Amino acid sequence: MRPSLDSLIAVGCFGVACAIGSAGAFVGLRVSSFWLDELFTAWIVEVGIDFDEFIARVVTDVHPPVYYGLAFLHAHLFGDGEVGLRSLSAVCGVAAILLFVVATKSYFSLAARLFGGAMATGSFFWFYHAQNARGYSLAFLIGVGILAISLSILSKRSRREARALPALAGLAALMLIGSFVHFYLMYECLAVLIVLGLFCPRQRLVLAVLAAVLLVSTGLYVKVVIEVYSQYQTTTNWIHGDPLWYLAQLRTALIYSFTNKALLALSICAAAFALQRLLVVRPAWFGRVVALPQPPAAPTPKSAILAFGRFPLDPETALFASVPIIVLAGGIASSLLIAPNFTDRNLLISSPFLWAFCAKLYDAGVPGAKRPIRVAANLTLSAIMLWTVISMTAGRSRPWNEPFRESADWIKTFPECRDRPVVVINAQPRAWFKPGYSEILYADFYGNYLDRFARPQVVFLEDILAHKISNEMKEYLQWRLDGNGCPILAWSIHLITEEEFAAAGRELLKAVERPDAGRIVRTNILRDGFPGYVLYAEGPRAGEGSQARDPRAPPLQRKTSPAPTPSRRVPAPK
Repeated sequence: MRPSLDSLIAVGCFGVACAIGSAGAFVGLRVSSFWLDELFTAWIVEVGIDFDEFIARVVTDVHPPVYYGLAFLHAHLFGDGEVGLRSLSAVCGVAAILLFVVATKSYFSLAARLFGGAMATGSFFWFYHAQNARGYSLAFLIGVGILAISLSILSKRSRREARALPALAGLAALMLIGSFVHFYLMYECLAVLIVLGLFCPRQRLVLAVLAAVLLVSTGLYVKVVIEVYSQYQTTTNWIHGDPLWYLAQLRTALIYSFTNKALLALSICAAAFALQRLLVVRPAWFGRVVALPQPPAAPTPKSAILAFGRFPLDPETALFASVPIIVLAGGIASSLLIAPNFTDRNLLISSPFLWAFCAKLYDAGVPGAKRPIRVAANLTLSAIMLWTVISMTAGRSRPWNEPFRESADWIKTFPECRDRPVVVINAQPRAWFKPGYSEILYADFYGNYLDRFARPQVVFLEDILAHKISNEMKEYLQWRLDGNGCPILAWSIHLITEEEFAAAGRELLKAVERPDAGRIVRTNILRDGFPGYVLYAEGPRAGEGSQARDPRAPPLQRKTSPAPTPSRRVPAPK
């Protein structure tokens, strides 16, 4: 049957939306500074370190190593700056969309596949992580591969002659790799295996063995590597475990997945499906069945609003809907039983299954609707998806991150600060890190954009509030407050509010025995989407004076900072 004009318009508009969103992933890679997590990636894969040092840095993290290995190779080809590292995420994010459109062609119409792709590129979560130097875009790509193979296995479940071994082997390979990209991708793999086991009884033993392999292999990595070498405390971190936290994360996950315009598009698809079902069922109640035009490969409608084997009670929809729900349940359960780990971005690693649900809803609701409904839905959805993706892609010109680059550039405008220590306030509790690790990391993070101009000296916020300042630092800050040398007193960006920084500044003045110096002390607030703060002394400056007044250099600096190991750690600050 020849496609209708409205269907062709929908295919064209959805395709253009996917193309705009995909092209936008490579636009503005340098608009925003690296934020703290990206700076961590940059430290791990730093160009210039050898492979042994790379491994030593990887194992200090609580995340598995596959993304870091790929990023290490990519950085050595394209550099470890914003463009070099973020371009890997852009490539993976766009490849995930292309693979979704190509690999699911046997299960969705072209319009539905492009609609799902447009929903993805129009979501804030894909938009952000397509330019975030972390492993989420790689997780999208692997997740789409797992989705496609799972659909293939489901489609062959009732055919005894069908060979499932190649698909199962491919699924096992992807799942093993994915489980070492991100642990929530392992949760996603387990969720897929549970659903496949429900609908594919002949493969249950193989699926159960694969699930056991994933659990044992990741469990061994946690036990042998993370518990021994990780420099983060795995039971204490910024993630909470109370009901309000879970509700807040679910709310932001919904916002990051679907804009208001995207929710409107889904509502139109759902309304078209509901009207289609009602138009089929109502005549049947009076003894008449009305035949409605159906999308290609769609089964003949039954005279019931809901029927097993048909959307939304079919195995494919069960897969798309159940996987995020099982990941949600697994994340909360592991947070309660092991350590807090549930966040919106961890949950949304299962986003490819949401894209597939969007495609399925489109196919179930729009192509088979009566002509006036179909035409109205296709034209409206075409406009909405173009509007959604264009408005989202326009955001590439806006900064979204933390102002590490902007604040470092401002500090470099003071020539008196060259080669001098700059106090960096780490607002995270000392209990989150093993001894000495924060000093290495944060000196590197804040020193990244300083380009060795100055030397970051890391101090915990809790030490400032308790007035635990070394005598050398106290003397040097007193000297700066008295109008000598570099005017920078403190610098902080991550996980600190303006009020908390102001309180830290007041306590710092008390700790260095200059409580009345507030009249000459100012805070410069710099922004790159999120704010960062620099405390400085205002007024005329004298010469820097004797270098003997400098406090000791920070333990390690950018480009020379080896990772700590159980046998090689910097001394814990006293």
